[in-house]
Amino acid sequence: MKKSVTENNSAHFGQGEAVERIEGVRVGKVAHVDKNGRVFVDYAGNMQGRVAARLTSSLKLQALRRAASDGQDVLLVFENNDPLRPVIIDTLSSLTDEIMQAGDIDLQVDEPEDVTVDGRRITFDAKEQIVLRCGKASITLTRAGKVLIRGAYLLNRSSGVNRIKGGSVQIN
Repeated sequence: MKKSVTENNSAHFGQGEAVERIEGVRVGKVAHVDKNGRVFVDYAGNMQGRVAARLTSSLKLQALRRAASDGQDVLLVFENNDPLRPVIIDTLSSLTDEIMQAGDIDLQVDEPEDVTVDGRRITFDAKEQIVLRCGKASITLTRAGKVLIRGAYLLNRSSGVNRIKGGSVQIN
C-alpha cells in the first residue's frame, strides 16, 4: 500500500483516503490477541477498526491477553506517526486495579459508599466493625474503639521507641 503525507498532517493510503497522523503517545486498549500471538489494539479517534500492534520486548503475551479480557489501558506510540503502525509501550494500571486483581471482592452494602484511592492513603469507614483476616490472623476495629489483633504468632518491632500506653497495661 503506497502512502504519502500532505502538509495538513494527513497521511494518504492507497485510493486517496486521508488519515490523521498521530504524534506523541496515546492511551488505547488491547482489542484482541489471536491464536498466533498477534495483538490488535483500538484507541480513541481510530476509524480503521482493530489495528495490529508491535510490542516492546518487556511485554508478556499473558499480560496482554489479561489486558484484553479486563479492558485494561495500554500506552501506545505510533511508528513514523502512522496510525496503522501502533507500538504498545506498556500496560497502564492504577492502585485500584491492583487491589481488584489481588483477590475476589465480596461487598454487601445497604447504600452505596464512596471509596477514594489516591495511591497514598486508603480510608475505610464502617458503622460497626472492620475486619482484616488472613488464615489464623485477624485485625478487628470496633465501633467502641477496640482494636483486636489476633494471630498464632505476633511480632511487635520498632527501630525507635516502642511504647505501650493505656489506662492499665496487663502482660500475661
